[in-house]
Amino acid sequence: MDTLTTIIVSLGTGMAGGFSGWFFGRKRQSIENIDMALSTWQKVVDSLEKRVDILLAKVDELTEENSRLKEEIARLRDERIADTRKDRKIEQLERKVEKYEKILCDNSIKH
Repeated sequence: MDTLTTIIVSLGTGMAGGFSGWFFGRKRQSIENIDMALSTWQKVVDSLEKRVDILLAKVDELTEENSRLKEEIARLRDERIADTRKDRKIEQLERKVEKYEKILCDNSIKH
């Protein structure tokens, strides 16, 4: 019986040690996996923050460019309107000149 007890105690001790190693090792692995997942998640968040910052800077740049282009369009529109008014005025003056030249010619007056 003494050897049987020794064998049973040895098997029990081995099984208890194996179970303890597995149980506590599993928790340690879970913590390591959680730490690794958190590290990966933090890297993803940092990368996304950098991309968002780049995109926001690009949006600001494009907004400024859009404002400049709107101002240029307004300026060009004003210039075109002013040029159109000048052209109309020139046409009116040319018609008046033609009218007066015709009157002068009709009345045999040299000009």
